[in-house]
Amino acid sequence: MASKTLFDTIIIGGGPGGLSTALGLCRQSRTCLVISHKVFRNDGIEASHAVLGHDHTHPQEIWAKSRQQIDRYGTTSYAEDEIVSAKQQELPQWNGHKGFLVKSKSGNSWLGKTLVLAMGVRDIFPAIEGYKENWPRNIYQCLFCDGWERRNTNKAVLAVPMGDGMFPSMMASMSLGMNKEKNDDGSAKVTILTNGAFDLGAANFEPSVVNRLKAVMARGVKIDQRKIIALENSGESAEGVNVRLQDENGKEEKLHFGFIVHKPRTELNGQDIIEELGVETEKTPHGDAIKVIAPFQGTNIPGLFAAGDSGVQMTHVTTAMVSGVTAAGGIVHYLNGLDDGDALAAEGLE
Repeated sequence: MASKTLFDTIIIGGGPGGLSTALGLCRQSRTCLVISHKVFRNDGIEASHAVLGHDHTHPQEIWAKSRQQIDRYGTTSYAEDEIVSAKQQELPQWNGHKGFLVKSKSGNSWLGKTLVLAMGVRDIFPAIEGYKENWPRNIYQCLFCDGWERRNTNKAVLAVPMGDGMFPSMMASMSLGMNKEKNDDGSAKVTILTNGAFDLGAANFEPSVVNRLKAVMARGVKIDQRKIIALENSGESAEGVNVRLQDENGKEEKLHFGFIVHKPRTELNGQDIIEELGVETEKTPHGDAIKVIAPFQGTNIPGLFAAGDSGVQMTHVTTAMVSGVTAAGGIVHYLNGLDDGDALAAEGLE
C-alpha cells in the first residue's frame, strides 16, 4: 500500500543513529518516518557504557527513553518493516525536485524528500567453535563499551586474522591499562591468542605492527600460538570463557579468561539497497563503510545521508548518536536551500 504522505525525511534504521537523526529533525519541526525491524547489533549485551548520562544502562531502556522524548514533538512516524528497495525519483508534488521512494517486504511504500541510511553493519564471526555462543556476553569488540567490570581477571585478545597485528596490540595495551596487577609468574594478565603459529619477521608485517607487538610483550603480555579448538561458556553462574588450546603435538590445555577482546570484520546491512541507490562506499580496516561527506554525513547522492555504524569507522553508541544529529543538520540545510529556491522562483526572482 502506497502512503500519500510526503515526509521530509525517511530514516531506514531505528537504532541510536536513526533516532538521533529523528530527534534533531524534531527540533526543526521536520516530519520523518523511521522504519525499523528492531534487530540491533548490540542485542544480548547487558548494559551500554561510556554513554554520557546513560552509563551502565540497558540498551532497551535507552531506546525506550529516546522514543518517549521524540514522540513528545509529534512529527515522527514509525513503521516496523524491512525495506527491500529504494530509489531516487522526481516528485511532482514537490515542485519536481528529486526525492526517494522506498518499498518494504510487506508491500508498503513511502515517499520522502530526503533519505537516511541508518541500517548499521553486521559482524562476521570467525570459524571458531563456540564463538557465536559467547558473543557478546564474553567476547568484547570495544573496551570503552565493555570489560571494566571484569578488569581484575585474566584477559585474552584474539588475533584473527594475525595479519591485522595492529589491532590486537592496541587492545592488549588497553587491557593492560585496565589493571596493572601481575600474575604470580610476573606476567601480565593479558594473553594474545594467535590461533596458530606466526612469524613476526614475515613480509606481511609492517615495522609499526612488529614494534607495537614487541612493546606489549615487553610489558608482560604473553603470545600463545597454539590452535584454538573451541571456546566454552563458563555457564550462567560464572563469568568468562574457557579456551581449549592444542599444541603442534596434539596436546590440549584449557585456559580460563574473564573475557576475550576481538573485533570481527563487518558487512554493511542493506547492501542491495546501497547498490540500487548507487551510494559510494569505502574500505576500512574492518570492513566497508558508506563514504560520507563532511561535515553533515552526506553522500554522493544529493539528499541522501548516512548515520550510525554504517558511516563511521569507530563504532559506538555515542558516535552513532553524533552522526545522527549531524545528518539532521545536513538535512535541514539541504531542505531549507531548496525551499529558498522555490520561494524565489515563485516570486520570479531566481
